[in-house]
Amino acid sequence: PVPFKPINMGPNINSAENDYFPGLTADEQRLYFTRLLQGRNEDFYQSVLVDSVWQKAKNMGTPVNTVENEGFVSISTDGQYIFFTACNRPGGFGSCDLYFSKLEGDQWKAPINMRNPVNTGAWESQPSLSYDGKDIYFSSNRPGGYGGSDIWVTSFENNRFTEPRNLGPTINTAEDEQCPFIHMDNKTLYFSSKGWPGM
Repeated sequence: PVPFKPINMGPNINSAENDYFPGLTADEQRLYFTRLLQGRNEDFYQSVLVDSVWQKAKNMGTPVNTVENEGFVSISTDGQYIFFTACNRPGGFGSCDLYFSKLEGDQWKAPINMRNPVNTGAWESQPSLSYDGKDIYFSSNRPGGYGGSDIWVTSFENNRFTEPRNLGPTINTAEDEQCPFIHMDNKTLYFSSKGWPGM
């Protein structure tokens, strides 16, 4: 156990619905998170910090949100790109794929599927972009893992994403590893696991 006293962010962020998977811009002025609406549709919401007060969260709307599920957003350091999970979209490779969108002015552009070799017919989800923007860590149950869902990493090289690499048995187990978060030091990885001992 470690000292841990979470502070509820209040009604401008939280609702009677499930609110989770938060992502914060590097300047800590804009918050994105996932909200599960009526127990069946996941959408992104956003809030802006004004005079130290988080404003009422608003649905990000189209083209990022659709009638299908979107979740687990990761924001580039400059705040101009988001990487996220979207499920059951036309042209998708599997049930859930990784996508990205670029901010132009105050509008997010139509999301782009990250395609092969990142997305496959398996489940790819929960991206975490490194602080330098070179690597994306994510969870997938694709073949070649250690069992369940594993954590993988792909790098942006020569204007394309590389073949994802499994992080190996020091991270992954025969059970599920999910929700990776790579710290800005590019050395410390946080993740959830059903296979490692815990609390």
